[in-house]
Amino acid sequence: MQRRLIIAVVLGVVAAVATWGAAELQLRQQILEEAERLASISAEAAAGIDAAAHERIQEPEDVDGPDFVAIRQHLREVADRYQLTSPVYTLRPVDTDTGDRGTIFVVMTNATPFFGHGYRLTPEMVPVVRDAERAMTGLYRSPNGWWISGLAPVRDARGETVAVVSCDRPSGDLVLARARGVLLAGFSGLVWGLLVWLVTGALLAPTRQGRRLADLFVGRLSTRIGLAGAGTLVLTVLLLGVLGHLRDKALVVDGLEERLGAVVQVGALQLDPAVHARVAASLRDDTDDFEALRQSLREIQEAADLPTPLYTLVRDGERTRFVGMTQETPFVGDVYDLRPGVRQTFETGVPGVEGPYSDAHGRWVSAWAPVKDAQGDVIAVLQADLPVDDVDMQLGNRDLERLVAGLVAVLTGFFVWSFIARSIARPVAEVARATERIQQGDYAVALAEDRADEVGELMRATNRMARGLKERELLRTMFGKYMATQVASELLATGQVELSGEEREVSVLISDIRGYTALTEELSAAEVVALLNEYFGILVEVVMEHDGVIDKFMGDALLCWFGAPVPRDDHRSAAVSAALAIQERTAAWNQARVAQGKRPVATGIGIADGEVVVGNIGSSERLEYTAIGDAVNLASRLCSQAGAGEVVVTRRVWSDAGEAATGFDDGGAIAVKGVREPVDVRRWVTAVVAA
Repeated sequence: MQRRLIIAVVLGVVAAVATWGAAELQLRQQILEEAERLASISAEAAAGIDAAAHERIQEPEDVDGPDFVAIRQHLREVADRYQLTSPVYTLRPVDTDTGDRGTIFVVMTNATPFFGHGYRLTPEMVPVVRDAERAMTGLYRSPNGWWISGLAPVRDARGETVAVVSCDRPSGDLVLARARGVLLAGFSGLVWGLLVWLVTGALLAPTRQGRRLADLFVGRLSTRIGLAGAGTLVLTVLLLGVLGHLRDKALVVDGLEERLGAVVQVGALQLDPAVHARVAASLRDDTDDFEALRQSLREIQEAADLPTPLYTLVRDGERTRFVGMTQETPFVGDVYDLRPGVRQTFETGVPGVEGPYSDAHGRWVSAWAPVKDAQGDVIAVLQADLPVDDVDMQLGNRDLERLVAGLVAVLTGFFVWSFIARSIARPVAEVARATERIQQGDYAVALAEDRADEVGELMRATNRMARGLKERELLRTMFGKYMATQVASELLATGQVELSGEEREVSVLISDIRGYTALTEELSAAEVVALLNEYFGILVEVVMEHDGVIDKFMGDALLCWFGAPVPRDDHRSAAVSAALAIQERTAAWNQARVAQGKRPVATGIGIADGEVVVGNIGSSERLEYTAIGDAVNLASRLCSQAGAGEVVVTRRVWSDAGEAATGFDDGGAIAVKGVREPVDVRRWVTAVVAA
């Protein structure tokens, strides 16, 4: 019952997340397209504003003046042209009374103007004001509701931003769409979870039909392998489909850009710059020059087999105007947005491409090339566009082809995997029966070993398992008597570890908690145990990383050594490195404890080296693998001399540790209990985190 619930919940959550993710991606794409459209409209509106006239509007009385009226009429025309339902307005950057940057409303399409009202300088406005670049917002909330905005600069003669044009779209419908996506995701997760609950209940039901379903779907290894293989193939096909879609999209867009780029570059050379200059000067569509220009454009369009119109643009300040076009109903002189790429072509003469992008008229892939006069100056650009719908149509055709091929591959793969699964399942069943015999204590198992594949190796491994079971059982009983896991590992690897006792040169490390009594006097027994477990967990991990042997835990102290049972020449370096690592990791641990309002745990460490006897002490029922010798006693004395966060080592350990002992200070000669002569030591100190 619990497993059924977990499976149902997990798959329900996966379905909910997948549904929400798809809806959210679609919503974000819609927001991006709408924001790009508004930014393009704002740029077109900003290009039609006289910066000098806008600057003359300085007082509330100026709202009745000709400058305000003319700019408002222009903004209203833009709003009507693109059927904007919310006001279009300009904002002037100003310094507020607090010294911060802000903006004030200047001109707006509202019937009742509110010149001078303050508005904050949003992060999206900063590049518009600072760099004179257009910008757009995502979905945001203001006191008046949810909005998406497009922003564009109004530049003066020096190219500096004197105002910001903002076009807003009320976006409460998008917020509702997001809420619907969340609800749909929850409903989808609930339905999938309930479906999985019912299916698993039928598979696990104690009825005859339930057992048959279980045998069909989860009881037979061959079916499970076949389903797993087919499922993997389905996921692979889906992944390849997604990657293929993304690759094809890039290829299709690149192909369209290359095609359009070639058309406009060749076409721009075929246009007569003198004729174009006369049409641009008159901006009339009833002249012979215009008809000649349009005929040239139509010939270029027909030769390139373009389904969309060709047109030319001339620059007019911070906007462009249409001049020549292939449409039956011309609109010579109409204003169009000066996009950054087209601006660069006018300034440098380098052709450009862009797409997919959104403007006030839709989503496009575009290319343009300069039309130059006899002196080589750019007098216009020839531009060709293709709607993104053409890209989507080509991608849809390719996706359909991939879908058909994927279905064929999945069906074929299912039958192939089913055949392979049956060839694996039969010998696996033999292995299962053999393991049942081994479980009952019958080690006389002899499976066929003539197969050369992995199943044959499984059979041979089963035979080896039966032969070695008694020996492994004996070793496991022996290993249960030892604390040092390295002893067991070495014995299994070589069988040559001396367990009765032997002399070895090792480095002994003993650590102890400083102020342990004060640290634990306010803690309960359970809290003390939890503290020690967490603390020793850090120390044991460090010691194991440096191939040390944990001998025993003595209250709040730890005894370990390096260099036995496996001899090593760098045992001093390993011991010093382990000690420094212990101090570093406990310092990081202490930082976390202090952040939680707990007291830090300070550690003192002593290290000594020398000849010790390592071997077994105890009875025949319980053994302890330990070390006995002066080095152990000396390490204990040095540990007692180490303060909080200190590592105290003998001079010989320090000198032989090499680079690992960098940063130690001279500790001088200290008197050590049980040692006649003072011991020359070195100290390493780290700061302990304060509570």
